[in-house]
Amino acid sequence: ICYKIVDVPVCNETADFYEKTVEVTATTLLVHNDDKGYNNESLTIGKDVDGNVYRTVINFDVSSVIGSNFKYVEVNDGWIKLNYLKPSSTDNIRNGTFSFSVYKITTEWNEDTVSWDDIKTNYNSQPIGEAVVSEDQVGGTAIWINIADTLIDWAENGVTDNYGFVLIADDESTAGSVPLFVDNEDATSGHHKPTLHICKKTQQVTTSPPVKTTSTQPPTTGGKPTATTVPPGSLPKCSTQTVIPTEKITIVHNDTICVSVQPIVIKYCYEYAACERSQTRDDHGNIITTCKCCLPTMRTETESFDCFGVIQDIEIQKIQYCSCTECDEGNLYEYVNKRSTSDLERRSVDSAGDLSPLKSNRLL
Repeated sequence: ICYKIVDVPVCNETADFYEKTVEVTATTLLVHNDDKGYNNESLTIGKDVDGNVYRTVINFDVSSVIGSNFKYVEVNDGWIKLNYLKPSSTDNIRNGTFSFSVYKITTEWNEDTVSWDDIKTNYNSQPIGEAVVSEDQVGGTAIWINIADTLIDWAENGVTDNYGFVLIADDESTAGSVPLFVDNEDATSGHHKPTLHICKKTQQVTTSPPVKTTSTQPPTTGGKPTATTVPPGSLPKCSTQTVIPTEKITIVHNDTICVSVQPIVIKYCYEYAACERSQTRDDHGNIITTCKCCLPTMRTETESFDCFGVIQDIEIQKIQYCSCTECDEGNLYEYVNKRSTSDLERRSVDSAGDLSPLKSNRLL
C-alpha cells in the first residue's frame, strides 16, 4: 500500500475549543466573458489549457455558530475545507504548486443567476486566506484554507456582511492544468462537499453566583407575589414564595441578551417572623451574637433561551427552598417580614426576575 502523510488541522481541544462543522449553502463556477454561472460542475480556479479563466464563489451560513448581533461564542481558529479531485488535464501539468486565495464578497448573489461580472469587482481586495495545491497532490485529499481572522472578527463584532467568498488563482494569465474540487451538488460516493470548520470554545455557565435576570414585561400594579396558605397559628418563620404572574425572563449570557422560550417560575424567600437573632454575654463578659437568616438553598436547572434567534440550553440557578440558616457578613440579605407588605410588593415588581434574594448589608 502506498500512502502519503498529510497535515490535517485540528482545534486546540486542550483549551476547551472543539470543532463545529458548517455545511455549504451555495457554490457556483464562474467563467470569464460568460454571462452565467455553472452549478453541478466541479469547482476550479485559474486559466485552463483552452484559455478559459475560472473563479469559484462559495457561501456558508454561520448563524448557527456565530450570532449576527452580539458575541456569544469565542472562536480561535477555522478553515474552509475543499475536497480535491484531480487536475483538469494531464496535458501541460504545472510544475511546483498551484496557489490561490480567498476573498470576502461584498454583495449579495444567487447561485442560479450569478455571473463573472456580478462578482468581478465586488469583493475585498485583501485576501483572507491562501492555499496551495502541490504537484503531487493526491486525488480525494483535502485542501484546508485558514480564515481564522475573519471568523474571530465575526464572533467578536457580529456577522453583518457574510456574502460568502470568491476563490481566485494567484496567476490567472498562465494557461495550464487547473485543480478540480467537489461542488455542493455532487452526490458521488467518496466525494465530500465543501465545509467550514470553526474552532468554538465550549460554552460554560457558572452556577455561583446565579445568572442575574430581569422581567421581560413592564411592571404592573396588579401582579403581586402570593404566599403559601398555612393553617392560622402555624405560620413558618421562613417560607418559599412564588412571584405571580409567571413570566419569561431575560439573562445576559456570554455578552448576549437572551430571553427564555417559556415562562419560568421565580421564587423568593419570605420571612413571616424573625429567625433567631440575639446577643448575650458569656461568663467573661464577651458578647455572643446568634444570627439566623431566611436563606435560600439553590439548585441548577437547564432552560431554553432565545439568544437573538439562536436557541440555547443554558444552566441557571433557582431557589429550591428557604430556611433559617446561620448568617454572617458574607451572606447578609435583604428580607421582608410580615410587617413590610409594601416593601414586599415593591421588591416583587422591581426584582421579579431575580433568582435569589437581593444582597444587602442590613436586615429588615
